[in-house]
Amino acid sequence: MQNSAQGSSATATRRPTEYRERGPRSWSPLQPGSTYDPGEDRYWLERELTLLERAVKDKGEMRRSELGDLIGCKYWGPERFSRALKAAVEQGRIKHTRIGRYGPADG
Repeated sequence: MQNSAQGSSATATRRPTEYRERGPRSWSPLQPGSTYDPGEDRYWLERELTLLERAVKDKGEMRRSELGDLIGCKYWGPERFSRALKAAVEQGRIKHTRIGRYGPADG
């Protein structure tokens, strides 16, 4: 009995009631600031698409994870690799050959 009474009082005082500020909600390779430059965003996307295209032309068909490791996508930021893969396939720069595999568009 005594433990349950102590547990309920500890949980009641555990969290502060004042407002806590939140950090940024998304990640970007761009420097933090109050302006957004669409030209720079296009530059980064084009760079990522070129890396994907070159990797599959040089190595041939490969799994998504192998492709990501080869080009270092873990340093790009959240969801950038997925968006770049989707854009590359939509633009015809690479092709989605099988489930989870990508290859050169012309071969």
